[in-house]
Amino acid sequence: MPPAVEHIDALARLIPSRVTRGFAVAIVSGFFFTGLNGSVKELAHEMPPLLVSWGRWLGGIAVILPIVLWQNGIAGLGTRSFRMHAFRGLFHFGGYALWYEAVVWLPLATMAALGFTGPIFVTIGAVLFLGETVRLRRWIAVAIGFVGMLVIVRPGLMQMNPGVVMMLCSIPLIAGSNLVAKAVSSRDRPAVVVFWQSVVAAICFAPFGLWYWQTPTAAQLLLFAGAGVFGTLGYFFITWSYRLLDISALQPITFLGIVWAALMDVAVWGKTSDVWTFVGAAIIVASTSYIAHREALAGSKKT
Repeated sequence: MPPAVEHIDALARLIPSRVTRGFAVAIVSGFFFTGLNGSVKELAHEMPPLLVSWGRWLGGIAVILPIVLWQNGIAGLGTRSFRMHAFRGLFHFGGYALWYEAVVWLPLATMAALGFTGPIFVTIGAVLFLGETVRLRRWIAVAIGFVGMLVIVRPGLMQMNPGVVMMLCSIPLIAGSNLVAKAVSSRDRPAVVVFWQSVVAAICFAPFGLWYWQTPTAAQLLLFAGAGVFGTLGYFFITWSYRLLDISALQPITFLGIVWAALMDVAVWGKTSDVWTFVGAAIIVASTSYIAHREALAGSKKT
């Protein structure tokens, strides 16, 4: 299947540098994802998490569908690779089912810190499933990142929170979803990628949403609407950045997530993670930054 025809980048005149544009829209996506996480966390304290998951994706469809129809009509909903969208949906469903359950147990900053281990799982997956050769220094970076994760969870020194277990299980699945998203972004426009992501996720979560159904209050409907807006815009901007830059080059931008998450924890719930979360996050950031740097260098040598 040939790649999608490149559309004129709406920011090209304002920000001529492709690299700068890629980083800029990735940073913007982080703000929206923080809003999404805050909305979901608030809802998950009042409603079953899997019902929240379904409502979040229905809200996303309500936001992205009118945009796609306004831009290109019914034809704009067409995709060049439905199988890849469905394949991504399997990763996305499993990963975020666990994530939405974990959000009840953990501060957002702790979830963001654990999420930094994503590139570590990507590296391991590349060896196990893609047959890639990983040199010793990259394995050392992976090991250091694993140490950072142990600093955060401190097994044997603190009671293992069920949210930590669920979060650690969700991370490799979400990493797989992001890798598929990178591939799909070269075939479909960002709005189309987000639309089909929302549709597949809504279908997957529908049985659980119906099973745990509770009629939402007006305030909860407002939070669902907010989650739909924040999530749709977050995925739109991150998919846009995938079209501009390598996913490995964008990875360090995600580290800003712990800053936004910590601020949200304090501003909304008046609490944050303990100091060991930030120590472990610093260790993971160092190791994953090295992995991202080596991937960027390897990519530049191939081009």
